[in-house]
Amino acid sequence: MFSNKCSGLKMVWWVVKLVVWADVLNLVKISFWLIENGFTVLIAACDTFRAGAVEQLWKHQQRLNSLHPPEQHGGRTAIQLFEKGYGKDAACLAREAIAYARKHSFDVVLVDTAGRMQDNAPLMTALAKLIAVNTPDLVLFVGEALVGNVAVDQLVKFKQALADCSV
Repeated sequence: MFSNKCSGLKMVWWVVKLVVWADVLNLVKISFWLIENGFTVLIAACDTFRAGAVEQLWKHQQRLNSLHPPEQHGGRTAIQLFEKGYGKDAACLAREAIAYARKHSFDVVLVDTAGRMQDNAPLMTALAKLIAVNTPDLVLFVGEALVGNVAVDQLVKFKQALADCSV
């Protein structure tokens, strides 16, 4: 994967989902794994639409920091939440979070985005532009297993929205 021995921002990962309830738990699990492996994590709360999204991330950040107190990480907080509240432009917020992470020497930025349906073209286009503008190292697509073959349709439309925006 990558070494945590060099300093500075190493990766920007986006957690993109078409369902709302599973994404945060996956983001928290990834954060936990990264912290367990010696990385510092900045979570960018770019779901500025769903009520309670920022508070949910804040609560998980608190819990992860209680498992990994600063004393275990050279006096530094292992995970931090970057948020600016609701109703903000997600692309600008992500850009600010990435700049903040570079300035404060975080290893990984995890960007939480708002859930959206694959048939909502304007939302899919907005998501694709958000990704294109900020050029993440990795985009994690979180789908729901219970939808069956619809998951394939979701992924195909998501991939197409990204391709349409990259031209």
